[in-house]
Amino acid sequence: MILTVCDALFLNEAFCLIKSCARHMPEQPFYLFLVNDQNTPDETIQKWHPDIVLERVSWPFQSERWRGIMCSARSIPIEKALEKYRQKLLYLDADTLVRGPLTDLFHDLDRYDLMIKHRPQLNHLGPAGSQFASRFNSGVIAIRPSSVGLKFAHEYNLALQGYVASGRPLELHLLEEKIVSYIDQELLYLTYLRLKDGLSFYPLPAKYNDARFMPDSLIWHGKGTARSNLIYRIEKNKFWVARFSWIFSTLNWILLKSRSIKRRLQNA
Repeated sequence: MILTVCDALFLNEAFCLIKSCARHMPEQPFYLFLVNDQNTPDETIQKWHPDIVLERVSWPFQSERWRGIMCSARSIPIEKALEKYRQKLLYLDADTLVRGPLTDLFHDLDRYDLMIKHRPQLNHLGPAGSQFASRFNSGVIAIRPSSVGLKFAHEYNLALQGYVASGRPLELHLLEEKIVSYIDQELLYLTYLRLKDGLSFYPLPAKYNDARFMPDSLIWHGKGTARSNLIYRIEKNKFWVARFSWIFSTLNWILLKSRSIKRRLQNA
């Protein structure tokens, strides 16, 4: 099962993700956890994927905390989906795109309980006070419905939603590093640290969470400023204007080839 979370403002991003999953992984059910959307009919969303589970929730809007709240929302349906369906679960941020079959990734979940992009070299302060805010990138999370996988999802959700309910800041602006750290990634890593001795963990290969848009990568992640990258925007247009997808594919092939040649010349 593949899962994403978004609110009404990000539903356009989720549309492209869902359509990319329908193209490349139609055999995997898609779970959409949709927050505060009253304008898009269920019937419209059901057309985006051959097997889609739609859950709608309505939450009070808190303007100053909303970004942090939405970043923290993922733990709720992750635990719920694992408990209810007991299927291998791949969580994807709404601003990701699937570019090919993910069969090997799902097969890897026969061996591992948890797969996340791991960046052990990064030491960024998080809202909870640890230096682990960037050790994991939470944009792609793969979990097996083993007993320890279920425990991980439960402990992560408990810690994250408890922190949100406490009213404490959900984000921290790091001026020197010019980044914002969010509580969801920090607590994801801290939960892993508590359970790692009994957890079969494997660092997610870069091709499954790639914000540099390499041609061989299977999941592109349009996080932060990468969302405005021309290559990423062209890739999204393949799903907005499906009948001309071959044109957009050709354009991106040319751009990626040109970028590769430029890098080779620079390194020569």
